[in-house]
Amino acid sequence: MTSVLLFTPCTDLWILMEVRTESNMHNLWNRFAKHYEQDPQRTALVFPDTTHTYLEVGNAARRISAMIRAQAQDGPFIGLMTQRSFGSYAGMLGILHAGRAYVPLSPDLPTERLVTIATSGRVGAIVTDPQREDLALALAAVLPHHPPVLVVPETEEWTPLTMAPLEALTGDLAYMLFTSGSTGTPKGVPIRHRNVVAYLDAAMALIKPVPEDRFSQLFELTFDLSVHDIFLCWTAGATLCVPAKEELLAPAHYVRRNSITCWFSVPSVAMMLDRMRLLKPGAFPTIRSAAFCGEPLATAIARRFASAAPSAEILNLYGPTEATIAITAYVLPSEEAKEHHGVLSIGRPFPSATIAIQDEQGGEASEGELLLGGPQVTDAYWEAPAITAKAFINRGPQAFTFYRTGDRVIRDAEGDLLFLGRIDHQVKVRGHRIELEEINHVLRQVSGASFAYSVAHPMRDGIATGIVSFLPAALRGSAEDILKACGRKLPEHMLPGRLVFTDDIPFNTSGKADLRAMVGRLEAATY
Repeated sequence: MTSVLLFTPCTDLWILMEVRTESNMHNLWNRFAKHYEQDPQRTALVFPDTTHTYLEVGNAARRISAMIRAQAQDGPFIGLMTQRSFGSYAGMLGILHAGRAYVPLSPDLPTERLVTIATSGRVGAIVTDPQREDLALALAAVLPHHPPVLVVPETEEWTPLTMAPLEALTGDLAYMLFTSGSTGTPKGVPIRHRNVVAYLDAAMALIKPVPEDRFSQLFELTFDLSVHDIFLCWTAGATLCVPAKEELLAPAHYVRRNSITCWFSVPSVAMMLDRMRLLKPGAFPTIRSAAFCGEPLATAIARRFASAAPSAEILNLYGPTEATIAITAYVLPSEEAKEHHGVLSIGRPFPSATIAIQDEQGGEASEGELLLGGPQVTDAYWEAPAITAKAFINRGPQAFTFYRTGDRVIRDAEGDLLFLGRIDHQVKVRGHRIELEEINHVLRQVSGASFAYSVAHPMRDGIATGIVSFLPAALRGSAEDILKACGRKLPEHMLPGRLVFTDDIPFNTSGKADLRAMVGRLEAATY
């Protein structure tokens, strides 16, 4: 690492800055800090009404870092309650600079779920912005350990005297996200800096971003795909373009207004653009890389997006949260594409990844459950040894650890993977991975029902767009009341769109509810 003297306009001081080299790019703060120190006036963030340089974002992050070091309770995690604000990004970086890991606390989540998440991680503080300070204070008040609330200051409030030292504290963990759990309790997935850096190195080689690129940022911080947007962008010294809330419903305008060059979304967004007839040939000439992840990508949709963005390379990425964002990639060819039932191949694993495919007996196979291993894969759920033991297994003479994805794949002769579906009841709805049993658990809990079954329905182009749940016919209480009670425990994307009250549940030869038959009845409109 090289030390140089740089002039910092906002401090009116000459300070010693350490210029980052490739050898110390082992954590997320350093990825950002390289450009904060070497090119501080480059634009890091663009909002609809404001822009912010790497210097401004970095200085605000150091201010938050100083507050965390002075006031936060012990422990690895800090809650981050923000949403598409300057505080989201400065707060995230400040947490990392302080050597802690961030836990997103979406203001849109029900209070009960926020309490579960913040208590599970025992967050040492809640970082928020002025717009959500009251909500953060209310949450902190009901948590058993009452963490302090730290507010990201407005830009005019920055003062260098309160900043943390330039050099960041080091921490192993980078962030923790919570996924749907079959027991009704969300599972914490702790991701380490080394996991993210392994992904970023692979993505850098695949997408090859440059400082002149302008990245989309369509994902909320509770969705791990947001890490791709933010830190792939800042690793390259590029600009992150944050949409206004209304632009999330009009992404075409957002792309054109910001001259987006690197696009990243779930396939559902492309499907929406297609339904709105916005994927016209040449509609997005600035896009040079268009990546999709989070759901199966229909080949027809990929082709239509390629037509709208004729200069773009179309990438289909695949990976669960446990494997850090994405771990396989397939580039849409100009000629015939590999697909299964109209769904694009998920391609091949990144060079650093190790995969295995096992059959129902646990043996090696070309078709079966996909297992993932390597530096991107976390090694356990947070303080959950029982479910960790089921999801993470050791294979081979070296006892290599693999994560069981629950996804069925087939590997072709060239080594490409085709996605065949889920082996369990976990589904993707609008890009969110959902454990249907968690919905069932909450339905039984709030209604007193003896049974509850949920299925993904309807399906459009192979992608689930909603949930239908089945409850006993004699159940007391209206659908409206039951769904309202569920809304206090589940996020919006997990709420059933329809409740069916019936005792006519089909069962298979194993005595289990036949979910496929239930979906078939829905499609035949016999429920």
